[in-house]
Amino acid sequence: MTEPDSKIPRKFPRGWQWRALAASAVVLLSGSPAARAESLRLFDAAAPAQAATSDPGDATALRLIDLERSYPGAESTDAFPRDGGGAGEGAFAETAPEPAPAAPAAPDRRCVLFQCVRLTPPPPPPEKLFTEPVTLWTAAALFIGVVNAAQAPIHYGTQPFHTTDEAFFQYWTYSGGADKASHFTVSANTSGLLFDAYRLNGLSLDQAFGLSVATTFLAGVIVEIGDGISPYGFSAQDLTADAVGTLAGALVKRYGVDDLIWFSLGKVPTTVPVGDDTASLGSDYSNEIYTLDFRFAGLAPRRNATPGLERFFQFDFAFFTKGFGYDPPLPRRYQEVGFELGLNFHEILKAVGVSEATWWGDLLLRAANFLRVPYTQIGAYYNLRNGKWYGPGAPYHYSP
Repeated sequence: MTEPDSKIPRKFPRGWQWRALAASAVVLLSGSPAARAESLRLFDAAAPAQAATSDPGDATALRLIDLERSYPGAESTDAFPRDGGGAGEGAFAETAPEPAPAAPAAPDRRCVLFQCVRLTPPPPPPEKLFTEPVTLWTAAALFIGVVNAAQAPIHYGTQPFHTTDEAFFQYWTYSGGADKASHFTVSANTSGLLFDAYRLNGLSLDQAFGLSVATTFLAGVIVEIGDGISPYGFSAQDLTADAVGTLAGALVKRYGVDDLIWFSLGKVPTTVPVGDDTASLGSDYSNEIYTLDFRFAGLAPRRNATPGLERFFQFDFAFFTKGFGYDPPLPRRYQEVGFELGLNFHEILKAVGVSEATWWGDLLLRAANFLRVPYTQIGAYYNLRNGKWYGPGAPYHYSP
């Protein structure tokens, strides 16, 4: 029986054009400490009664200025002698609290891609959901989805709308499931980017979560509609991978664990031994890898510990395929999963001074999150086709 990947034309790559450009940033809001009512003492125990009079010769005349400054509801707090100096020094020296140590200053600027906003004082919550910046971010994401959706009909012609059963990770599929891993990873990074952008522009956590999920998923639907009127067909499996990835990225951002968990993809150029086989749909996936990253940088803050050198490393769960996308199909094509120890370039860049407070710094840090740097990991990999382990090493060779 001829396998399905031998009959399908080469598919235009989907996902990179629109999802990597849409996105969002968490707004850093600084809170003010609650005001404390001070106890009122008119006289110091050690001070003579004359100290509280306006005239040393008149012991019944109160100093009204001291009463005014000591009143807990007084509107002017600048005049209150917290340090024991100035008017009423003797009366307030014992009750003045020790000044609290100054907290580290929070960054007053935050960027998401090319949009930067000053964060102090915190911006008020928007009166409506679709403010001008939120509308622009949403429209940009959907527009890039439309542009991407148009590529397949433009390059390969149009057909009546139809669907295609691409399955998920079955061995007989045209890419062995690598395309679904790609849809998941790109969607997760897109919804995370949009979440940050919406937060940067004043939306609440729940508003940013809901809108980033809806926008990213709608863009995925648009892309699949474009495929539906091309030779490829609308794929419910692709859309499912989009939906799961979209939720994963937004949830990680919503609950603030993106310093512990994230999703990356990278290039792993591999020479696949082929004879007369012709590269077809899915062959490019033999040069890609998709990882779920567990980052040690997020552990120390959650233990109230000082981060050490471990923050520059991460543990990855990897998935990739080799030899798929050829016509006729290569009999020794395979899928692999693996476990890796690699460098965390997001933390390395921060350690050398790259900051999210500049547009170029934010862009560079996001690229380090999304794109895996080649040859900076070592791991062991399990071939799902022949049941063998390989490594320690790196997935840059063909090992059927």
